[in-house]
Amino acid sequence: VQVLPPVNFTLTVSALAQVLLHWEPHPAQEQNNSTITYDVKILSPVQEEYDTKRTHSVRTAALHDGFSARVRTLLLQEHLQMSSGWVEGNLPPLPGAAGTSVTNLSCVTRVTIPGNVSLHCTWLPGQGAPEDTKYFLFYRYERHTEECPTYTKDKWNRNTECRFPSTQIKPGEIDNLIVVHINGSSQRAAIKPFQQLFNQNAIEKVNIPRNISISLQQNNLLAMWEKPISPFHEECFEYEFYLINLKSGSKQILKIPSNSFQVQIDVSSRYSIKVRANHNHICRARGLWSDWSEIIYVGKN
Repeated sequence: VQVLPPVNFTLTVSALAQVLLHWEPHPAQEQNNSTITYDVKILSPVQEEYDTKRTHSVRTAALHDGFSARVRTLLLQEHLQMSSGWVEGNLPPLPGAAGTSVTNLSCVTRVTIPGNVSLHCTWLPGQGAPEDTKYFLFYRYERHTEECPTYTKDKWNRNTECRFPSTQIKPGEIDNLIVVHINGSSQRAAIKPFQQLFNQNAIEKVNIPRNISISLQQNNLLAMWEKPISPFHEECFEYEFYLINLKSGSKQILKIPSNSFQVQIDVSSRYSIKVRANHNHICRARGLWSDWSEIIYVGKN
């Protein structure tokens, strides 16, 4: 049996940083009791290879430097697999002058009230960007795309920071991608767009642990607190406990897997205590450590 490559292979940008790959079986391909699947190979921007029985596939990728992929037919007949030649397609890089794209893009999310997520991004203008450059930021989450409502500017009046007080980002999801796209305009140059993908859990700045209570029982210090504001359960967090003996000056940072613990102390000393939180890796990607809680003092003056 001859194995023929797919036909009409197309790449279409279907949303910000999203490509629809589509192809059709070769019209002269014979099947004869065999199974046909397709081997898809993404060549750039990030290499990936996978098989599918469908004739279409959707991929999320930063597209500012273009996108290229190839596909071939696989024919499985009585435990013998045969393949066709490859068919290749590509999308050109997004247009714009070299050096005009933003650099050092960094984004952080926060769960504000239960169910709401804020997004804050900062960046630097490209070294080749004229002083009159205006940058515009958009984020996409699943099917929702939105432009930044509030920018902060640098001394040349260029946007270099963006805040979304609320977004469509779902706080309880795991490993969903946030796409950030920044394009621009200038009278003196074509500004090249830039795109970056962020794992929503990895850029979450975790909230501070709540309701910390400290008690002393003889020479034991007992500490308890509540998990940060978050849709995730108690077992999804870990903590750091910062203990300073103000008499001797000795400092300890203790890693704590739960929201209570006890430690032996010198009863003749005074201590300062603060706690911070992060996701542990059991539930999802680690985020960014919370800020430290307000300092609590215990023990003798």
